[in-house]
Amino acid sequence: MDEFVAWLWDASYWHWWAFAVALIGIEAFAPSTFLIWPAVSAVVVGIALAVEPGLDWRYQILAFAVLAVISNTGWFFWLRRHPTESDKPALNLRGASYIGRRVTVEEAFADGRGRLRLDDSWWIAQSEDSATIEAGVVVEIIGADGTTLTVRAHPPPDESAPPGT
Repeated sequence: MDEFVAWLWDASYWHWWAFAVALIGIEAFAPSTFLIWPAVSAVVVGIALAVEPGLDWRYQILAFAVLAVISNTGWFFWLRRHPTESDKPALNLRGASYIGRRVTVEEAFADGRGRLRLDDSWWIAQSEDSATIEAGVVVEIIGADGTTLTVRAHPPPDESAPPGT
């Protein structure tokens, strides 16, 4: 066991900084911010070791572990209170991106359920009031629950009304 931890007795500040750089390098390929905070913790331990070179390796590891846990936990609490706002909140919700779109029904809905063709794919759809919808009717997509779209029959334009109303 002594041979396993013997190299820890000779750890210096640059070991911690190299460890921080390695964590940041790994983070560059990971789609998260999970390793940034342990990297910052390693930099802080490296600074502490540069100031106090005789710091026992057990205290170094303890300080790193505590700082990493506290900083990661703090980051997640901060992120929960300050969520990232997006100009396209439905970007990864394909069904939600169709809300508001009008489509002509190609196959009649039986008991309020059927299929809609959108772009290059077919979607399961249901009418909002479980009404039967005939083929050729224009519907508006008003909601999405997973891969099921909720639609409302869009009334045809009133041809008896004067133009422009």
